[in-house]
Amino acid sequence: MGTKYVEETTKKAEELALKLAEAIEGGDKELALECAGWLAEQRAPVTVQVKPEAYPKKEISLWVGVEDAQMTTVPIYLQVNPHMTVASLKDMVFLRYGFPPSVQQWVVGKRLPGDQETLHYNGIQRDGDTAYLYLRSAKEAKLSKETFQRERQRRVLAELGFGDVSLKPRGSQEPADAGLGGAQDSLCMEELRHELSQVEDALPPQPPKVGWVCPSCTYVNKPTRPGCEICCKERPKDYLVPVAYQPDEEELARMRNEEEAMWQYQQVREQQKMENYQYLLQVDGQSLVPADEVIECPICFVTLQPGEGVTLRECLHSFCRDCLKGTILNSPEPEVPCPYIDEKYSCTGQLLEREIKALLSSAEYQHFLDLGVSIAENRSRFSYHCKTTDCRGWCIFEDDVNEFACPVCQKVNCLLCKAIHENMNCKEYQDNLKLQAENDQAARQTTEMLTGPGDTSGGCRCRLNGAPCHPHCQNCH
Repeated sequence: MGTKYVEETTKKAEELALKLAEAIEGGDKELALECAGWLAEQRAPVTVQVKPEAYPKKEISLWVGVEDAQMTTVPIYLQVNPHMTVASLKDMVFLRYGFPPSVQQWVVGKRLPGDQETLHYNGIQRDGDTAYLYLRSAKEAKLSKETFQRERQRRVLAELGFGDVSLKPRGSQEPADAGLGGAQDSLCMEELRHELSQVEDALPPQPPKVGWVCPSCTYVNKPTRPGCEICCKERPKDYLVPVAYQPDEEELARMRNEEEAMWQYQQVREQQKMENYQYLLQVDGQSLVPADEVIECPICFVTLQPGEGVTLRECLHSFCRDCLKGTILNSPEPEVPCPYIDEKYSCTGQLLEREIKALLSSAEYQHFLDLGVSIAENRSRFSYHCKTTDCRGWCIFEDDVNEFACPVCQKVNCLLCKAIHENMNCKEYQDNLKLQAENDQAARQTTEMLTGPGDTSGGCRCRLNGAPCHPHCQNCH
C-alpha cells in the first residue's frame, strides 16, 4: 500500500510539474498557483529552469583568465552561450583542455557561482565579458587517477547521448545502477560497449599533433608559440619549427598581434628613454638635485615636502639645506663626506664641488676654498710660503729648484736661505746676517740655523750637529 501510494504521488508530481511549466509559459497564473501549491504541500523535489529559448541565441566570446598555484595567469577565449550553466562550462574546459571539473574553481563578478547557475545570471551577456578560472591541485581536490578516468568516460558518454550511464570494468562487484538490474544490466552494458566501439571506429583518425610539448604541463602547443598557452612556460630552446610547417589563420593573427605589440613596446621604450634623457639633461644642468618626494632629514628629523630637500649626486642620500651647509662649514677636511650614518652603516660618499658652491654664500665658499688651500699647504712636505708679510702666495718645490717667484706679490724667494734677498746673492745675504746678528735676535736665530748647531724648535732637529733633518732638507727652520 505504501509503495503504491508513493508511486501515485510521484506520478502526480510529475504531471503537475509539467502543468506548472506549461502554465508559466502560457501565462495561466491560477493554474500555476494551484500546481505550485500542491507541490509545495507534498514538498516534492522539483527543478525550475528557464529554457534556452529565453536567452539570446548569439554566441559570445568569454575572456577567461586561467590561474594556477604559482599565480601564473594565462588569458584564453571561449565561445559560449549565455544559457549555459557553470557545470556545462566546466565540461567544456574539461573536454577541450583536460582539466577535470573538480579542480576548476570559477570566479565571476567577484563571487563563486553555483554549478547550476547560468552564465547570463552571473552577468556574462556580451562579448568580452570576463571570468577567472583558478586551477586547484589534484591532491587538494582529492582527485585520483581512477576518478579522473571515470569523469573522462562519463563526459564522452554524455557527448554520445548516454548521460546517465557509466561503464564499469568486467568482474566489478559494485552495485548496478538503480535503473538497471540483473541480466538486463549486463546486456545493456555490452550493447553500450559495442556501440561505443563502433562510434570510435567510425571516427576519422586524428592526425598527429604538430608542435612542442610543454615540459611543465605537457600541453601540446603550436610550433610558432614562444611560450605555453596554458602555463606560460618558455618553449624549449632546442625546439625548431618544422621547415614545411604552415601556420593557420589563428597563428598568423597571433603573430601579427605579437609583432604589433612588440613594435608598440619598442616605441614606448624609446619614448621613455628620450624622456629620461631629457630629465637627466635638466638635472645635470642644476647645481643641486631637489628631492622629488617627501623626506625626513636624517640629521634634524624635519619633514620636507617634495623639492625642499637636496639629494646628493654621488650617494643619493637626501638632507635639508641647512644640515648640509653646517656639515660643509664644520668639516676639517677639504673633501666633505656625506653626513649620513646609522647604527650599521656610514656613507663613504662625498659632496661634489658644485654642490658645495651652491649651498654656501660667496664669502663662505671663499673661506672654504682658503681653508682647503691652507690644509693642503700644511700637509705637503715640500711646501714653501712666501716671506712677504701677509702674502698668501705659496708653492710646492722640487729639489733642483732654488728660487720661488711669488705670483701674488711678485717677490723672488730664495729657497736655500728661506728669505727674500733682492740685489744680494746667498753668501752676501748670510754675511749680512752675521753682521746683524750682533744686535738683531731674529737675525741671530737665522744665522744659527744656517751655520750653527741647528734648530730643535720645530721638533725635527734641523741642522743639529750640521746634519739635515731629512735628506732633502732645505733649512726648514
